[in-house]
Amino acid sequence: MRSRSKSVSTENPIPINNGSLPNIVTAESYQNLPWSPAVNFLANLAQSTVSKPMPYDEGQQIGDYIIGKVIGRGGFSTVKEAIKMNNDYDIEKYAVKIVRKNQKSDCDDRIQELLDREISIWRELVHPNIVQMITREEDEYATYVFSEYCSGGTLLNYIKKNCRSENKGLNEDDARNIFLEIAEGLRYLHNDVRLVHKDIKLDNILLDKEGTWKIGDFGLTEFQNDENGFGDLSDEEAGGSLAYCAPEQARSKTSIKNPTVDIWSLGVVLYALVTNKLPFMDDFVPRLQYKIINGRYDESALYESGCSDDLRDLLKKIFKTNPTQRLTINGVLEHRWCQR
Repeated sequence: MRSRSKSVSTENPIPINNGSLPNIVTAESYQNLPWSPAVNFLANLAQSTVSKPMPYDEGQQIGDYIIGKVIGRGGFSTVKEAIKMNNDYDIEKYAVKIVRKNQKSDCDDRIQELLDREISIWRELVHPNIVQMITREEDEYATYVFSEYCSGGTLLNYIKKNCRSENKGLNEDDARNIFLEIAEGLRYLHNDVRLVHKDIKLDNILLDKEGTWKIGDFGLTEFQNDENGFGDLSDEEAGGSLAYCAPEQARSKTSIKNPTVDIWSLGVVLYALVTNKLPFMDDFVPRLQYKIINGRYDESALYESGCSDDLRDLLKKIFKTNPTQRLTINGVLEHRWCQR
């Protein structure tokens, strides 16, 4: 069923003063004026500049939700706040990922296929450390994916606000508490539902209003090396952020559906938690790829941040360039640094 979009006013209309122009000037505003070249020009201008609000604009209603302000953007999507009134007449806040249709792009069909895959996977995920999808709505203009709202923001912003100094990240105990929650979410994806997230990074880890860290954004998530029912999508090109990319993925043009790639990205997150910087950085992309493929991360930053021997050992076992030697998620959680 298609959702009916309705415009919801957030303010009372402002009455028009006697002798004044209307607050919104449209082509009809000039209908009662004597014709002249100037009047004709202004009427055409008003016709071209005033447009009808779209269903995904702020203040519009989709299903039971009112669309709010923008809180994030992706390659082909926009994330906005959304509000809903519950049965007790209390306002609840949600997030909505909006993917517009007919974007005049050569890959419109591809975008919709990937979105359908994301939704079919995401809607089945239930875990305290996974952002919960709520519902999907659709109209002729866009697809709307509503999820829980994580008011604490991203882990990237959290580190920026709470790091000890420019060259030091969080206290090691605080970093451990956050890391363990992320790792538990990843354990659920890898072991319980047999998925590879493919885009673990600081921007995709969110803090909810209860203080729980959660993994979000399942746009690249795939089943592990299995027949997944999505046809030619299984051979899609690799995506994600290069700075978090595992060496085996950096070497491959196609997506690698192995949990080892998530473990490497998890190590990048852990390194950033305690140093306030990424382990693999370079403005020159080929040189950055070289550092990743050869596992050349800055160990001196770990010493400068006062990291323990156990933490440095864990990172060494995560940043193994040979994926068969890299820790699994169980191995990560069983490491002595995580057992403190």
